[in-house]
Amino acid sequence: MTIEITMYLLFLAVGFGLGVVVSLNVSAQRLEKKMQRLSEPVPPPHIEINVSEELVARYLDSFDLVAIPKDLVVRAGQAPTRH
Repeated sequence: MTIEITMYLLFLAVGFGLGVVVSLNVSAQRLEKKMQRLSEPVPPPHIEINVSEELVARYLDSFDLVAIPKDLVVRAGQAPTRH
């Protein structure tokens, strides 16, 4: 009877030990995968914006904007030369 109880307890201890070893192994593999993913460069996010021209026009109309011709903007950006 004593040997049966001892064998049963030994069986439980070995099973528990193997369970702990397997659990630690799985946790280590997951950690390695996470560390590998963290070391890889992150791809830039793909952003797609769909805005209708009518919506943009209504938004811009809500401001008091003054249109400036492009040639004046270009000339204003160039420094005057002195001879």
